[in-house]
Amino acid sequence: MTSSEDNRLNRESLKSKRPECEKSYTIISIPMGHSNSYLIVSSGRGVLVDAGCPGKIKNIQIALEQNNLMFQNIVLIILTHTHYDHTGCLAETKKRSRAKVLVHASEKRCLEKGITSFPRGTMWFSEMISKVGNSLMVSKSKYQPVDPDIVVENEYDLGKYIPGAKVISTPGHTSGSISLVIGNEAAFVGDTLFNIMPWNVFPPFANDIRELLESWQRLIDASCRTYFPGHGRPIPLRKLKISYEKRIKRINEEL
Repeated sequence: MTSSEDNRLNRESLKSKRPECEKSYTIISIPMGHSNSYLIVSSGRGVLVDAGCPGKIKNIQIALEQNNLMFQNIVLIILTHTHYDHTGCLAETKKRSRAKVLVHASEKRCLEKGITSFPRGTMWFSEMISKVGNSLMVSKSKYQPVDPDIVVENEYDLGKYIPGAKVISTPGHTSGSISLVIGNEAAFVGDTLFNIMPWNVFPPFANDIRELLESWQRLIDASCRTYFPGHGRPIPLRKLKISYEKRIKRINEEL
């Protein structure tokens, strides 16, 4: 897929079929180093998806101020998984906001200990990074420990925070990867999808590729207009479908 085609698909995905004034929430994208965090605001209350790289708390503060909000407006923090680049500002954000923290049961102990190992690489270069990371760069896996308030396993209803919202299990990148899905409009998927290459959304790191593709199918079945990844720009449903079909075809050819 060419870069121009990718841009066109992104533009199409952001065109809402509903008038903007009818939406019950606002999405605020927050760059947090080399990862993304997202603040979804509904009725003055904010749900923060992931807490970015260490040392980027100022980015959250700026995003709040630009939207006439304060840390106290954040009432829930959802961790799509517990790698350091998604938990780096978690402890500080929780302290300032007093928000509840939601995590999958499979990664509860990692969060409480403040360390999650690098996932396996899915490409030659990421395999090398994973091996080096888990042997020589263990300190990069560490972050300030946090005790979670809500521990989920499968689907979890979040309608009291955002109308039509729920958390679903999307393992593959890690065993405890989860996604926030809002109706058939938006999904916040962490590292289950990457959008750093114009031709594909396959992540360079994943512990279980079979589980990952099953999660992709689950996300496709959700039929969301736009998927918001932990790295890169928003992804339209069509691009996800194309990437899924290519990956399945490749697997079948290798059998």
